[in-house]
Amino acid sequence: MKTLVFAIVVLVFFGCTGKSDNGDKSDISETLTQNKQYDAYLWHLFFTNNDFSTSYNIDANAHINIEEAWSLTKGAGVKIAIIDESFEPTHEDIADNVILTYNAADGSTDVTGVGTSHGNTCSGHAASMDNYVGIIGSAPEAKLVLIKYGYSDADDIRAFDKAISEGVQVINCSWGTYGISETLAEKLQEVYDAGITVVFASGNEGISLDGDSIEDESESPYVIGVGASCENNDVCSYSNYGSEIDLLAPGGNTFSSSGLLGLDNTGTSGDDNQRGLVDDNYSFEQGTSFAAPLVTGVVALMYSANPNITPAEVRTTLIQSAQKIGIGVSYDANGFNEKRAYGKVDAYEALKSLR
Repeated sequence: MKTLVFAIVVLVFFGCTGKSDNGDKSDISETLTQNKQYDAYLWHLFFTNNDFSTSYNIDANAHINIEEAWSLTKGAGVKIAIIDESFEPTHEDIADNVILTYNAADGSTDVTGVGTSHGNTCSGHAASMDNYVGIIGSAPEAKLVLIKYGYSDADDIRAFDKAISEGVQVINCSWGTYGISETLAEKLQEVYDAGITVVFASGNEGISLDGDSIEDESESPYVIGVGASCENNDVCSYSNYGSEIDLLAPGGNTFSSSGLLGLDNTGTSGDDNQRGLVDDNYSFEQGTSFAAPLVTGVVALMYSANPNITPAEVRTTLIQSAQKIGIGVSYDANGFNEKRAYGKVDAYEALKSLR
């Protein structure tokens, strides 16, 4: 059974029990000093030094070093496919970057769903526009192909085939089955051989994926497996790990800190994790589901900088340029740590390695 590998938590704990209107912002929102609406809350992308980061004990180095990377490219010329449960493609933060929608279950262009749009949140972290509204993705000038999966191997194969036919360079999958089928395993190799990089989230149970009973998509040698780091610039306790996981990226923790600010369903139909800071189109969330598309966006930057890069070169570059995190933590001779993989993605160092 396919499982979305994110977590969204209603934070009565932090005093946020429902949707807040625009007149209910806290004092923090009055202190924004940057020129974009919610930049002050985007600790996962760049250094934020403000009341928000202080209030939630956000480490100054918890980000992925994206601003310097953007001085080189913001992902122009690259197509990202997001294969996920459902989307809201008209959301203000991604609408102009969406170039195609496809429903793998019925062949239609309808990718909407009932309830929270998990795929939308993933899309936003990869490629929300630099539009002075809401958030910004790690590759804000990349284009999005939104593909709604079904619940069978045949649907998954159609989803990947559609991505291939549309000429995407990178595919994000924030889901997993913990029991990959032979058919899908072969398809992932085919996608890899076609020169497309696939990114999978590792999951949120805080378990090792090395057990004999688990064979998750994120462990495939033909994908980049991504776990989550937290606001303290170390691995999140919920992040699944194992010898085949490659990287961490910020996933946040809404229990102990802020979580990641991402796209919500527009209007009043989405989640309640807004902390009185943002409007109904956005919410604070956590999970490896949202760490993965941050890496996907970085991969898009890499393809924008070097269109001829191969998936193998993408993986090697990301691993070699990753930040080693965790105070007093040791990594082996290959630079690997069981729970932290090869470290946290560093967007600028990855791009700089390509020059």
